[in-house]
Parts: sequence; C-alpha cells; structure tokens
Amino acid sequence: MLLATGMNVPDDLLYVPEDGSVLVGEHGDGHIARVVAPGKVQRLPQVVPEAEGIAIAGGITYVADQLNARVVALTATGMRTVLQLQPVSSGENLDGISATTDGSGLVVPDSPHGVVLFVDTAGHVTKRISGLSRPAGSWPEPSSGGYLISDENASAVFEIAGGRVTKLAGGLPGVDDALRTADAHVLAILPGEGRLVDVSTGHNLATGLRNPQGLGFDGARNVLVTESDSGRLDLVVTTFAAEVPSGTVQLAPGQGICFDLLRAPGNSEEVKVHRATGALRVTDPLSGSQGEVVPAGCPLDVCSMTIELQGPSGTELAQLSYRD
Repeated sequence: MLLATGMNVPDDLLYVPEDGSVLVGEHGDGHIARVVAPGKVQRLPQVVPEAEGIAIAGGITYVADQLNARVVALTATGMRTVLQLQPVSSGENLDGISATTDGSGLVVPDSPHGVVLFVDTAGHVTKRISGLSRPAGSWPEPSSGGYLISDENASAVFEIAGGRVTKLAGGLPGVDDALRTADAHVLAILPGEGRLVDVSTGHNLATGLRNPQGLGFDGARNVLVTESDSGRLDLVVTTFAAEVPSGTVQLAPGQGICFDLLRAPGNSEEVKVHRATGALRVTDPLSGSQGEVVPAGCPLDVCSMTIELQGPSGTELAQLSYRD
C-alpha cells in the first residue's frame, strides 16, 4: 500500500501515535516530511543536512544529522545541537536513533566507531556499549526494557538488555533496521537485496524494494518501510488498514461516507469505530471489509474528519475531507 511518493531520498521514519502521521527524514535535501494521510505530505520548516534517524523524547523531536555527525533537537525557531560526535572522513557518520524504552532519553548508535550511546535530553552520555562493528539502527522494546540493534558491517541483529549484548541473527548483508512483532518475530530490511525479511522464519514479507532504509510499525502493527531510491513510503499490511476516499467528498444532506478495510490474508479481527470527529452515526466494519460514517453538516468550504478504528491489533487513524 503506497502512502507517499516524490520524497527526496527518504531514509529513517517515525510513526507518531498521537495523530497517526509518519515523519520521514529526506536524506537528499534535509527536509523532514510529515505524511498525514496517503498522498498527503507536508514538510517541517527545519532543514537537517542528511537527515537520518528520528526520535521523540519528552515531547521534543530529535533528528540525526549524518553530515555533521550530530543529533539536533527541533525547536520553534529552528534547531539546536544536543550531541556532537566525532566525524569520519568518509562522511558515513551516525545513522538511526531511537528514544529510550521509557521515552526520557535517546539511544544513539555512533555508527563508525562501533558504539551505542545512551544519552539524556541535555546531551550527557549516561551509558556506552562498545564492541559492535557499525551499529546503524536502534529499536526500543518497552515491554522488556531492551533494544534491537542492527549492525550493517556485522550483517547481524543484536539485542541489548540488562547491559549485555546478545546476537539474535546473522547472515543479513547490510542490515539497516530491525524490529520485533507482537508474536516475537524479528523483521529486518536488507537495502542491497531490496528485501523485508522475517528473520525468525527466513520468509520474505516484501521483495523488489528499491533500497529500503526506514522501518517501523503503525498503530495497528502494520509495517512501514521507505524505499530510498524510489522516493516512497510503503505500508505492508500485516493486520488491517483503513482506505478512505481521496480528495474532498461532495455530500448530500444526511449522506454517509463509506470506507474500506484492507486486511492481511487470514485477518478477521473485529474492528470498531472508536471515535469519528463530528460524526452523527457510524457503522462498524466488525469482521467485514467496509464501514460508514455519517458526518454532521459542514458550515465551511471544506470540513475534515478523523476516524479512529480499533481492533485487537491496535489503532488505525484515517483522515478524510468533505463538503455539503
């Protein structure tokens, strides 16, 4: 499922659960794209040269600046440097970053030096894990208090837990990012091979990707992945996803708007409309593939509505526009 295209070398990404948007670092020009709905891309005003990993800690957005080997915090007036690392002559400096499992600090792989740093939001290094080759991505796991670390040069995924480093899987050439599903499967992207692979089973979830670089989950545990060479943000549907009409829907009084539920093979979980801003009534999809919302009258040229769908897998947010 295509969520966005036309981005300038999209790299790492971050799903924002509060509004269902996805932040994507555009490595080619330093912009931070904000994908608010399929085909709807905004850009933050700040420009971070060679934008890589993105994390939110304490309500502040942090971005890895690969060109300048630093982590910056986005501010109302621009950005400020939080952590300055030692750059290398090749320019292949830090890559992906993440928040800590409690959301209070940052995990920063100092990629060229084989070290993973734990950093508070003031920029102080509180812990240092060494002995890796080129750690390129960090994925926090709040339930266990640990982190998955992708090591490009070691072709492996490691776990940091309790201060110990454990190798989970090897034989993954150039692995850039990894995460773990609710059923404990480790997923990883291999940019050179263009694959999203389930490391736990060896099966591919997606192939033919053009230099996949960013990896994450949306609110319903579907898999988000960027294709750097094609400027795309894709959604690999592993549970359910909402599809609403694009553009602005013209309504007659009392007319409803139907939406579809795209389900992964075998998914039949019960999905309900938990919230729909300004809706007079709703029809839940339940275990089916379609629902409906009937909006209140629109007093403006264009009105918008957010639909929040909930199922056992999680929450999906969808945005639509309409007029009377």
